Amino acid sequence: MIEDGKQRIIFVDPKGIFNLGPTDPKIQFHETIKEIEQRLNDLTVSLHSFIVSNTSSAIMRTHWNMEKPEMQKRNILFQEEDGDRYVRSMLEAAGRG
Repeated sequence: MIEDGKQRIIFVDPKGIFNLGPTDPKIQFHETIKEIEQRLNDLTVSLHSFIVSNTSSAIMRTHWNMEKPEMQKRNILFQEEDGDRYVRSMLEAAGRG
């Protein structure tokens, strides 16, 4: 998305996350992408990444012993339960970038 001279790039990885741990590189990519953004050293480019999980937050809450807001801080969104809101969440986060 290009707006007001700033390019916002969003990487979206749709996947089931049950077999991943909270420290898996795919889960941590939301931090890695920000490190890459800093190395670019270009204020007109912002990078963001999200996982859109087809595994429910209820299952993951039990599996990871982590509440949904904590998973959302890791840019994990939930396809079924968040419905069309997850797309809006990504775009809003990119606007903050």
